[in-house]
Amino acid sequence: MRLVSILLIFLTYSGYAQYKCATDEITRKHANINEAYARGLEQMDSLASQFESGLMSQSERTAKKIIIPVVVHVVYRNEEDNIGMEQIHSQIDVLNRDFNWQQEDKYKIPELWRDLGAASGFEFRLADRDPDGNFTNGVTRKQTDIEDIANVDNVGGAIQYYNSAKGGTDPWYQPHYLNIWVCEIGDRVLGYTYLPSANEVEPNDGIVIEPRAFGTTGRAAAPYTGGRTLVHEMGHYFGLRHLWGDEEGQCTNTDYMDDTPWQAEPNFKCSSFPSKSCPSEPDGDMFMNFMDYADDTCSLLFTKNQIEYMQLVIRTAKVTLIHSEAVTGVSELGNQGVHIFPNPSSGVFQIIRSNPAEMDFFIYNSIGDQILTGKTTEPQLSIDLTKHAPGIYFFKSEQGSESLVLQNK
Repeated sequence: MRLVSILLIFLTYSGYAQYKCATDEITRKHANINEAYARGLEQMDSLASQFESGLMSQSERTAKKIIIPVVVHVVYRNEEDNIGMEQIHSQIDVLNRDFNWQQEDKYKIPELWRDLGAASGFEFRLADRDPDGNFTNGVTRKQTDIEDIANVDNVGGAIQYYNSAKGGTDPWYQPHYLNIWVCEIGDRVLGYTYLPSANEVEPNDGIVIEPRAFGTTGRAAAPYTGGRTLVHEMGHYFGLRHLWGDEEGQCTNTDYMDDTPWQAEPNFKCSSFPSKSCPSEPDGDMFMNFMDYADDTCSLLFTKNQIEYMQLVIRTAKVTLIHSEAVTGVSELGNQGVHIFPNPSSGVFQIIRSNPAEMDFFIYNSIGDQILTGKTTEPQLSIDLTKHAPGIYFFKSEQGSESLVLQNK
C-alpha cells in the first residue's frame, strides 16, 4: 500500500549527495495509527488506476487556471535558518515557472521527450489573508530550541514541527492553505510530504523542506540551489509517485503515468542519456523528470499525464484549495499606499494604509454615484457595504489619482 511519500536526501561529509526514500518505514508507522487515512489513500490508488487505464473523459483530465494559496512557516533554531523574504519569493517563482513549462533549461531534455512537457495552470501565491481575515505576507516565523524538529523519527511523537505546543508552528486551516514548513529535519533529509488521502486532512498535512534546499538564494546550498526539491515534493503533495513506483529494483511497479518509461531505480546527480535500468525500455529512464532524484540543474520535466493527474487530484482530494479565500486578488498596494482585503468580500472590507497622513476617502457604485465618504488617520479601518447591493464598487482617496475596485458579493 502506498500511503506516505517521503523524500530523504542523504549528504556526504562535504556536502549533499543522494536522495533516499523511506516510504515503507513511514507508511507502516502512519498506517498503524490512522486507519481512515490508510483507507483514503487506497481510494486515491483506485483513482490513479482509473486514470492510468484511460477510463476518464478528457474533460475530467483537464482544469482551468487554479490559484493555490501558500503559507510558509519558518521554524528556526539558528538565526541563519530564519530565511529572508527574497529566498521565499525565489522559491515561489520556481514553482510557478516549473509547473507552467516556462523553464529556460528545457533544451536539456532529450528531444524524444521534450514535447511531453505541459503547463499545469497552477499559480502559487503567498496568502495575503490569514485564517482570521487579517492582512498577511503569507509567512510565519518562530524560533525553537529543538534540534532537527522535523526529524522523521519524531513524526507523531513528542516533538512536532506542526504543533506549537511541541516546539513547532500550528498549520493554518489546511483545506484552504498549502502549508510549507521550512525547518531543520536532520538525518541528512532535505524534504518530505504526504500523499493525499480521499478521507481526511491530517494535522501534519503539508510539505517540510530544509532551508538549505529551499529557493535559489540565501541559505540554499549546491547542488540544490534551483528550488526543485520543493517542485518534487509538490508533485507528491498532488499525488505523483516516484517513477519507479513503490519499490526499487523492479521494472513492474507503476507510477500510473503511461507517458513515463518503466524504471527500476532512481537516478542521482546528472545522468547521461540514455540511462537504462529496465531492459524493456530502449530509451532508458526519464531521469530528468521532476519525480526522479536528479540534481536541480538536471531536473526539468513534468509530463502531460503527470500534469493531468495533479489537476485531477486538486479537483478531488484537494478541491477545497480551489475555494479558499486566502488570496484576495489584491497583490500589490495601489499608488495611494492602500491595500483592501478580503476582496471579494461578503460586505465588510478592511483597508490597510502605508501612509500615516490624514486621508479623505470616497466609495462609488458602478454607475458613479457616491455612496460613502469618510476621513481617517488610522493605519487600518473597516468599510461596511452590507446594506448595499452585491456588485462592483470603487474606492478613491482625495490624495490618490486611481480608483481601487471592491467586489461586494
